[in-house]
Amino acid sequence: PASDRFDAAAAVGGWRGALESAGPALVFVIILAVAPTALPTALTASLVVSAVALLARLAQSSRRRSLRQVAGGALVAVVSAAWAWRSGRASDFYATGLVINAVWLVICLGSLLVRRPIVGVLMELWRSTSATADGGRGTGDRGRRRTDPDPAGTRRRYVIGTGVLTAMFMLRLLVEVPLYLAGAAGVGALGIARLVLGLPLFALTAWFVWLLVRLSLIHISEPTRPY
Repeated sequence: PASDRFDAAAAVGGWRGALESAGPALVFVIILAVAPTALPTALTASLVVSAVALLARLAQSSRRRSLRQVAGGALVAVVSAAWAWRSGRASDFYATGLVINAVWLVICLGSLLVRRPIVGVLMELWRSTSATADGGRGTGDRGRRRTDPDPAGTRRRYVIGTGVLTAMFMLRLLVEVPLYLAGAAGVGALGIARLVLGLPLFALTAWFVWLLVRLSLIHISEPTRPY
């Protein structure tokens, strides 16, 4: 949040993170496009991609956060593959993602209803983490203690940011759920929609939320120290 420029690559975990996230679904889509009846092959290939990514991270496990991210992605891939394998329907490979998006949509809407926008909650966690890392000297911006001269404006930007996140999850569900319900006829389109509304849409959403967060940080100035 304190960066002077938005880094789209960092927002999606770099090229490696993008491949780890989109790779299993991309392989699944390509195999089914070539051989629509090769569901077991597509599922196996997607799991192999996730396993290779996880093993590569384990071999370079110096960064716990990145390891947790790829492990979470591998878990989602396993659950998705198991769901589709059990039902025998290729569309169920995407069911886990629909559930995850639905849960996040409820969280975002719930945070707005209780007047605790999730973007603001995440910013508080970031400030707390930054303060801990700085030995308690600050609350997020290069370790300096900050106060907010415009809390109402900051809260409004957090609400708008949460609204943007809500719109992202809602758009995914509005597009993908009808394709999922279409069954085999919509599998190809569902796979393409999942890829387009995945990292590209997330990067765009993260950029917009970053702009709002940066505006809040810019308005937070260091308090005047008494002489």
